[in-house]
Amino acid sequence: MEALGNIFNTILIAPLVNALFFIYGVLPGHDFGISVILLTVFIRLMLWPLASKQLHSQKKMQAMQGDIAKVRAKAGGDKQKESAMLMELYKEKEVNPFSACLPTLLQLPILIGMFVVFQKATGSINEVSSLLYEPVKNLPYITGILSGQIVFDATLLGIVSMAKPSALLAVLSGITQFVQVKMITPRRQKAGPKDSQAQMTAMMNYTFPALTVFIAWGLPAALPTYWITTNFVSIGQQWLIMRKEVDTMEGMDVVKVVKKGSATSATKKLPKPRVKTRIKTKGKK
Repeated sequence: MEALGNIFNTILIAPLVNALFFIYGVLPGHDFGISVILLTVFIRLMLWPLASKQLHSQKKMQAMQGDIAKVRAKAGGDKQKESAMLMELYKEKEVNPFSACLPTLLQLPILIGMFVVFQKATGSINEVSSLLYEPVKNLPYITGILSGQIVFDATLLGIVSMAKPSALLAVLSGITQFVQVKMITPRRQKAGPKDSQAQMTAMMNYTFPALTVFIAWGLPAALPTYWITTNFVSIGQQWLIMRKEVDTMEGMDVVKVVKKGSATSATKKLPKPRVKTRIKTKGKK
């Protein structure tokens, strides 16, 4: 177990700690809270492809909800038959139902790592000094902190302590989480009394943000700051992807209209077929 912890520290905790203190050491003004925000943005940009893949998978699954409901209706409560029909549907639509979960699982170690990093970084500087690489230790500002010449100030804009819980940041993390979840939720009519999946989705839209506030309430403010920044980046990413999809669909509609218009124009230019008429004449008896 100890060996596993050492590996975790080596490949995840130490690089994150050094990245944070490198930003803190070179950032003008040396604001620790801003350093947390910049590190979070950097991490989210690195994970952008994974998050995009997850978002596209979620959109595909949402677009299939009507087909899934039809399959369940046809199965008539037979779970084995329903599973087989659903797998056939996923194969036909070329959708992997587990692809939306994989990026989340890959991001989980980073979230755990950031929690450990903030616990260490917002405490005594001696707790992280052994994890710092020599180039980071040799930064003038970091050297001054390690030598005691500069007081380590773990605050955001000199106001909010990143080492202590912040009710305001906890609530903001829940609000931004709610906005992010709401953006990806499909806009449909209200769920009926038998639509258990829609009711569960609606319930989770409120449960996750509330749980985020509950967890962040007692944690150092550095972690809800990380959550808030992550949510803002995710909201921007979702907006860009949704806008791109809308533009693509509108472009497809324009092409269809143009093609339809061209076909109509071509039809109008076709010559009218000649109709031969026979004139009957009365012959002489």
